[in-house]
Amino acid sequence: MQWLKSLLGLRDDHTDLFLPVPPNPAQDALAAIDDLSRAMKNHHGAVETCSALGNLYRMRGELDRAIQMRSSLLARPDLGREDQARIWFELGRDYSRAGILDRAHEALRQCREIGGDHPALELELALLHSKGGDFLAASRQYRKMGHAPQAAHYLVRAATSREPADPGLIAEARDVYPASPEAWLEGIMHRIRRDDWDEVITHLDQGLGAVGPHLGFVLLDPLLDYEDPAEPARAILPASSLDSLLAVIDRHPPELSSLHSAGCLLRAHGRVEEAKTWQEKALLLNPAFWPSRLELLTMSLPEQRMTQVFTLQLDFLLRRAREAKRFVCGRCGLKRGQIFFCCPKCMSWHSITLRQLLSDEAS
Repeated sequence: MQWLKSLLGLRDDHTDLFLPVPPNPAQDALAAIDDLSRAMKNHHGAVETCSALGNLYRMRGELDRAIQMRSSLLARPDLGREDQARIWFELGRDYSRAGILDRAHEALRQCREIGGDHPALELELALLHSKGGDFLAASRQYRKMGHAPQAAHYLVRAATSREPADPGLIAEARDVYPASPEAWLEGIMHRIRRDDWDEVITHLDQGLGAVGPHLGFVLLDPLLDYEDPAEPARAILPASSLDSLLAVIDRHPPELSSLHSAGCLLRAHGRVEEAKTWQEKALLLNPAFWPSRLELLTMSLPEQRMTQVFTLQLDFLLRRAREAKRFVCGRCGLKRGQIFFCCPKCMSWHSITLRQLLSDEAS
């Protein structure tokens, strides 16, 4: 706490500042609020102190108190333009977090009018447009900032929010960011819905080359049905197109997810021995890759002689293993059962990976 005392000019006789605080983030925030509230009393409400206190209120979800504090600050006659702009910006963030989007837009407009454009303001506007469902405006905002992946993402969101989906916007998304997995995936889904399987294979071939091997599983995922997580995946891709898909996968660099998906499709269509070969290829790349080991175990069960009790126990364990969340964020480790493009925890883009280890299921 010595740094805080020095910063705020507090005397050493404030012994209550040194009361023990449990190592808990919520308690830490409460302690910070107490410190800043005391500093406001001692320093007649310095703008920086009020702003920091408002940010703490927002962090704790006390948005009404944060908004009230910013509004009180804006009423002060001694505020400089820089302070006004900063307070309007933080007030806009408060309103945005509270879901009062019209007031958030107005506060950010005031911030821009007083202080001009700056990257943090531009980003907040983009987030506000996306939160309000104006995906085209969000895309334009991100494109203005030079963030091509996000601009393409919201073009796809705009396209798929229409009925039917707008193929022109999806094509524009690929122009903005050629490696956009969202744009390629939606193009594949559009062709699947039309049962145009030759076009699905062609589009998939192009998409795998564009997005790179680390995100290829995103494009292959719609070819399998994981609706019942307790059962092995069923095939969406018809048997007549399977060999064409295998040829496409063979043309691209070997990668765990593509080899695994090929094996799952072969098993779903009854080509079990070939399916085992493809899953074994995946294990050559990573012996710990649990989805391939799970598939191989499932396919080998009919060949085993087991007691009824053992069969029931093993079936229970296999079902639980299949119910594990299949995707993980490569940045923060968040697990999810569905594909995501922006991690809801750390907000990183395109950090999704296919989960390789059957551990850390709790997160």
